[in-house]
Formats: sequence, structure tokens, C-alpha cells
Amino acid sequence: VYDGDLSTADVVPISAQRNEPGARPVSPTQIQTWAACPHAYFVQDLLGVRPLDEPEGQISINALDRGSLQHDVLDRLHRDVLDGRLPQPTTTGWTDDHLAALLAHFDDECERAEHTGRTGRPAAWASDRERMRRDLLGWFERDSARIVANGATILASEFEFSSGDADSPTVELDLGDGRRLAVRGQVDRLDRWADGRVVVTDHKTGRSTAYRKLGPADPTLDGSVFQLPVYAAAALGRIDDDAGSEPIVRAEYSMFERGRYERIGFDFSEEVWADVIDHLRRVVDGIEGGWYPQLPDRPGFRMFVGCHFCEPDGLGTDDAFERWSRKQ
Repeated sequence: VYDGDLSTADVVPISAQRNEPGARPVSPTQIQTWAACPHAYFVQDLLGVRPLDEPEGQISINALDRGSLQHDVLDRLHRDVLDGRLPQPTTTGWTDDHLAALLAHFDDECERAEHTGRTGRPAAWASDRERMRRDLLGWFERDSARIVANGATILASEFEFSSGDADSPTVELDLGDGRRLAVRGQVDRLDRWADGRVVVTDHKTGRSTAYRKLGPADPTLDGSVFQLPVYAAAALGRIDDDAGSEPIVRAEYSMFERGRYERIGFDFSEEVWADVIDHLRRVVDGIEGGWYPQLPDRPGFRMFVGCHFCEPDGLGTDDAFERWSRKQ
């Protein structure tokens, strides 16, 4: 019976030695998946198995689609600035022209979402749409003040790296033991502040509770969160500093209404990078070592399924948790 131990099998490595060709890039989400539940990483990322997607059963738009819609709206606004259709908000903040563009993009993306059939029942969608509109307006006001306070200039939006395209730079992290880890992803926004810092922003539409303890003393939340470090590494590869030295990079989560519009992040120092690499090396060791046990939630009442790979039938984690309790 499968118990998560593939340490004697020939598992495909995700890192590469210095004198070897690079391995296929992995995303920070994949790394975080293994840290949360190695079995989920095995089933989803190695076997390519996904939970069934049944949008016709949705009463309202789900969290993933809601977040994607809001990300697309912000990306279109930022590209208006980057392409010269609207001015940089560096000294003025976002203006009425920027606001008009934001709301026009929102209406356009909402119409697009309706055509996909993923917005749920009409009555629920009307409420969700108004809530998202209010959410974006709240972000708009706070982001404007932050831009002015820091003299921020927008450098990039949905900056993609390690995608394999000619204009997509390859980003690798040195694990400090002769191995390199190629990483891929998209940075929601990249700014340059007046003090010279390069600032990575990752927008989050959920609650901020899970990230409250994130900071320079614990930049990965004990090896469970790697988005900001990966995006910070991508930012370093994207920026050419005129002074010839690496700029200071700051990475932040930008929360929306459910997260009280908090900004949670930190500057990346040598000490922070050392901590990140140490935790990242442990995750890579586990993946390449072939360790993929289930890490189910403790049995109890929940309104949702925490891990579809530990609880594919949605009937609770009693059996899976008992197996893990014995195995560990």
C-alpha cells in the first residue's frame, strides 16, 4: 500500500549541479504545495492529477476566479501606464483618468467572466460584483497614497520569468551546496521607490492572518511560504542598477478588503537570503529524496475541504490522519 515513501525510486530531480544542464523550473506555489502536503505535490505536480472542476455547480464565483479577475483588472491599469496611455502616478498618485480606466477594465473583465459561466447564480453575482468593485476602489485609494509617499515608479506588471520565451529571463537560486534551483512565475507588480529600492508586490484577495508573522526574522514562515523570496530573486535579475551594485529589494503582499488592505513584507538582506536558502534546501531535499506522505488536517468539522488530495471524497480525514499518526 502506498505510504508516501519513494526514497528507493528514481524520482526526477528538480535542482541541477553546476556542471549539469538546468532542471525544469518550478513555481513557488509548487514548492509551497510540498511544504504543506507532500502527497498533494506528488499527485498534482508529478502525476498531473487535478480535482474535478465543476463550475455549473457554483452558487457564487469562487475565490480563485475572483482573485484572477481582480488581478487582470490591475494588470490592465498598470499596462496603460507602462505603454504610455496614462501617466506614471509617481508624484500625483492615481488620478481621475486612472480611475476611469480602472472601472472600464473592471466592467470589461466582469463581462468576460460572465461569458465563461463561472460567476454563479445571477443574484449572487450581482452582490459579488459590487463587492469586488468596492474592493478595487479601496485598493485604488490606498495604493495612490503609498505611491506618493514613496515616490514610486511602476516598472513592470505581471512580469514573467523562466517561461522559456526569449524575452523571459531565466531565474535560478543557488542552494549553497553546488545545486541550483530554476524557478518560474509572474510578479504582479514591480516598482522603483525614490530611495532606490526595488519593490515587489504580490496582490492577495484573501485574509492576511496566515502572513501576520512574516518578516525578516522568519521570511518563509518556517519553510512554508516562498513566493516573496522567489519574486525578489526575479526582481534582482530584472533590474540593472546604474551604480553597478545590486539594489535593495523589498517584497510585499498587498492585501485587499478581507486583509484590511495591509502591506506585509520586508527588505532582503544577506541574513534573510541565508535563511531562505536554508529552508528552500530542506524542501528540495525532501522532494528529491522521494518523501511524499499525506499530511491531512486533524479530523473535525470544517466548511470546506482543506486538501483534496488527502480527502478526495470530502468525507473527512479520520482514516488519513490515523495513517499519518502511525507513519510519522
